[in-house]
Amino acid sequence: MKKILLIGSAVSMIAGMPAAHATVTTYDITQTYNQVVYNTSHPDWDTVFTGTFSFDDVTKTVSNLTGKLSQAMDGAPIPGASNWIELTYQLSAVADGTDGLLVSVFKNNSVDTFLATNGPFSGGTFGSNGKMGAVYTNGTQNAFASIYVPLLDPTAALTQTQIDKLAYGDCTAAALMPRNGSGTKCMAGWVAFDSLGDRIPGGTMQGTLPISQTITAAVPEPETYAMMMAGLGMVGFMARRRRTS
Repeated sequence: MKKILLIGSAVSMIAGMPAAHATVTTYDITQTYNQVVYNTSHPDWDTVFTGTFSFDDVTKTVSNLTGKLSQAMDGAPIPGASNWIELTYQLSAVADGTDGLLVSVFKNNSVDTFLATNGPFSGGTFGSNGKMGAVYTNGTQNAFASIYVPLLDPTAALTQTQIDKLAYGDCTAAALMPRNGSGTKCMAGWVAFDSLGDRIPGGTMQGTLPISQTITAAVPEPETYAMMMAGLGMVGFMARRRRTS
């Protein structure tokens, strides 16, 4: 039993994790917001958010959410392209009962996204208008994406009700029009509802629908595997030394 505890402690110490058990896991996330306006002309011109976050399965908290948001009007999202917006500030995490967390990450260190009052993080709520209008003008040069993390299992498929909570907003220069970098209109997307309670595309232009999200456990980098192998080797050496002493 002492040898088992010794091995577990050594490996945990080398990996930089608590000796008792690992509680924090890194996850990859991808969201796709289907841009309805492009379904015929450019069906692959969607808005995509890709990122990573850390989840503590004891405290049930999300931290270090960062990622990139593509600009649909610049064409199909190509990883590594210059038109991806860096989102680095996790500034909002809202509990959804006991089921999950709605976590939002921003380009700027501020939750001010829309100057208009009808938008998230600007003192109002999303409207049901699925087309571009004055509500989305005068952006603050900020951008955000909101993800939903199920607390029992972050990789679990979302229900439609949970998907309905997802949203993004891009109020940076050239996010919409004009395309010369001086635009003041925001590109945004979410799930909206009509007067009958049926889902309709929400956001700028013709809105976004459907919206999808996938969360997977991050694959350790090769350096991490090398560190673990080195740690196991040292543990083996310590065990042999203990037997011969």
